[in-house]
Amino acid sequence: MKKYLLVVFVAILSACSPAITSTPVQETATEEVAPTPAPVSTATPVQETAIAVVTDSSVIKFYPLDTKTGNADIDIVLSAVASGDTQELINLFDYTTTACKTVNALGGPPPCREGEAEGTKVEVLPFLGSEGSYLRKDEVSNFPGLNVTGVYAIYQVSETAYSEENFPKGEYGIMLTAPENRPGVVLQIKNGLIVRVDYVFDPQSFDTILQRDVSTFVLSPISK
Repeated sequence: MKKYLLVVFVAILSACSPAITSTPVQETATEEVAPTPAPVSTATPVQETAIAVVTDSSVIKFYPLDTKTGNADIDIVLSAVASGDTQELINLFDYTTTACKTVNALGGPPPCREGEAEGTKVEVLPFLGSEGSYLRKDEVSNFPGLNVTGVYAIYQVSETAYSEENFPKGEYGIMLTAPENRPGVVLQIKNGLIVRVDYVFDPQSFDTILQRDVSTFVLSPISK
């Protein structure tokens, strides 16, 4: 099973579309950060330093990882991300208890291990990318951590955002940019814990995801 999980993570990180985001080009600029017209931001970040990232086709701006919002449930997750300490993130995982299946398809319930009866309850952290996958609680040491560069946006998740029994949505979403050829990440969080990890393989789809999933912005994207 450990080999299966490692293959899933390798597949997620290697299957991403080219030119996800590029490494910051040392262009740190202080500017006034204007929230998008709608939805209206509900919290003002302590830090408003924008970092510009030039990709092949556009400029993507993001906030530093150590940005704070004043919302304790969000800021505890941001602090763990900014620390670069994988264990700090793992400590914030809130696992879903669900029944395994002996016959499994990508995106379906977690597969049963050899010797496990179908329907056995297991604790997993769900991941969404091009397909769904899971990390079992007792194999959490296989989690590779996050390779991210900054915060693109933070928002309250709308009622219509994708969610189901095995892939619960959070109350808030933290959208994170990544280095070139790495997927962006959305951390779905609830009560200060991470309930799901979503991979975004094309940074140009960030705004499309926001239009679909945002109820209210906590931290709006920086104006381009």
